[in-house]
Amino acid sequence: MKKPIIAAIAVAACAFSGCIAPPQKVSVPPMDTRITLAPDLYSHVVVTDVRCTKSTVGHLTLQANLVNNCDVPLAVDWKVQWLDADGVEIDSVVSTWNARMLQPYEICGLKAVAPTTAAADMRFYARRSVR
Repeated sequence: MKKPIIAAIAVAACAFSGCIAPPQKVSVPPMDTRITLAPDLYSHVVVTDVRCTKSTVGHLTLQANLVNNCDVPLAVDWKVQWLDADGVEIDSVVSTWNARMLQPYEICGLKAVAPTTAAADMRFYARRSVR
């Protein structure tokens, strides 16, 4: 009789201490205005730690984290559009959609490099994969 009671107390202690709690969603400040998510991703994906820096040879480099904030895998497409100093899109073969499968609560690091040194800014887009 004592063993079931002890086991129940141990399970309750673990549950209340957070030992068997599900993963928590990532809480982040408002996203960078250069980031656009498709409406069907708003509550599922966040983009964090957005950094856009110039390399030593003058190319802009984007680094960001894509976070799946739900408990199911998500197929996501993402791309970067590079803009010149006047805000005009730089036509490039590297500005294409890239597919990425995000596992539940996965944080995925992304990196993109501008095709020319004329790039002065960027826009990041993400949508659900259309497969």
